[in-house]
Amino acid sequence: MTESVKRAAEAPDFNWDSALRVDARGLPCPQPLLAMRRALKTLAPGSLLLLIATDPASREDIRSFCRLSGVPLLRAECPGGEFHYWLATI
Repeated sequence: MTESVKRAAEAPDFNWDSALRVDARGLPCPQPLLAMRRALKTLAPGSLLLLIATDPASREDIRSFCRLSGVPLLRAECPGGEFHYWLATI
């Protein structure tokens, strides 16, 4: 996890439970990324999105997408073989 992701995750003003959940478990690369991009387009600026994936390639895909697009990756976790990513719309 990068330092910027750690700092953002510690911010007290995010309501993590309000995030739109995108369940991409079982989908191969690049399907989790595509599902996330479709969902981001439906959200108002400042909204949160939680992507849940099982594809190990999502770790690099999501981070690269965020770095290139400017979409903030606020938090990333890997509980029990899943990858959870919280993003904010811009």
